[in-house]
Amino acid sequence: MNTQRTYDLGRNLKDELQSFSQRIHDELIAFFAKKRKEAQKTDKTLEEIVDLLEELMLRGGKRTRPFLCWIGYTMMGGKDQKHILRACTALDMLHFYILSLDDMVDRDTVRHGGPTLEEEYKLVLKNLPEDQRPHYARSFSEIAGALLFSYAHECMRTSGLPAEYILESLGVMNKEMFQDTATGWKIHMMQNWESLETATEDRFVKGLNLVTAQYTFVGPLLIGTILAGKRKEYEKPLREYGMEVGTAFQIHDDVLGLFGNPEKTGKTVGNDVREGKKTLLIQRAYKTATEEDKAFLKNVLGSNLTEQDLKKVQDIVQKTGSLEYSKTRAAECVQKGVTALSSLPESHQKSLLIELAQFVITREK
Repeated sequence: MNTQRTYDLGRNLKDELQSFSQRIHDELIAFFAKKRKEAQKTDKTLEEIVDLLEELMLRGGKRTRPFLCWIGYTMMGGKDQKHILRACTALDMLHFYILSLDDMVDRDTVRHGGPTLEEEYKLVLKNLPEDQRPHYARSFSEIAGALLFSYAHECMRTSGLPAEYILESLGVMNKEMFQDTATGWKIHMMQNWESLETATEDRFVKGLNLVTAQYTFVGPLLIGTILAGKRKEYEKPLREYGMEVGTAFQIHDDVLGLFGNPEKTGKTVGNDVREGKKTLLIQRAYKTATEEDKAFLKNVLGSNLTEQDLKKVQDIVQKTGSLEYSKTRAAECVQKGVTALSSLPESHQKSLLIELAQFVITREK
């Protein structure tokens, strides 16, 4: 593995992401190989957890968070490609840990084209009595997630970058990328049992900002600038960019959740409706729907949808203009985010951020 390899700064976003993802992939292989050797000296049970975590993480994903960390770092003049890569890997591990919690909360069974961590454990524990298997699968996935969380901190702590920068970065990981996410999650979950009459878009967007904008965009960008030793230089425009584009990211994610192709997204369509989430798509549709359609939405939201039910929800969201409303709002957020970057000097990294903002609302997964 050549961790000293540098980037061809003439390539577009797709090429950059692909190259960067491969480097994270290589770093993960090296990290888990080391952890496997350590586990073999401890207990076979630990080795089994390491193997499962590695399999899940090597399935891939967009690697958006570590990529944004790298952009923030190199934009501020950071040159240490080897050590920043390990710090970026820490963010990917934190992300996969949070995904494991998200899958439990949403009762999802598929992640990145394969079983979620909890579902993997149901397969591992297939010989247990059926009435015991769900409990132990959930428990073991929580244990494995806790281990992955510790690995994320270990990766950052041992990245080889200046200690004071690492300490500050860990603070952002814990605040913007973990505590704020937990707060936003609770806001959204509490809305799940709130009625459609009382749920508000403002409350949903506040949760969205905490869950996605801070966690996916603001936190990683800030950590990159911190690790380069230049947090204050462009923090305001980068934070504004992250909040706006992060909001667009989640709005589009909700669109994919209801209208996306499962073969491309790696997720089951309609899960947000099954969980009772008051997304912008659902709230706006309910406001302008007929009385008959309002009654239908109230009845199916939070229930086990049939294919026919899902199709009708999709039809209501489209004919009420809610789908177009969400797409327009996401596009407006992207434009605001790009405008926020106008005070930054021209650079390849700035161009990548602009291209990424456009990609956020055109992606298919």
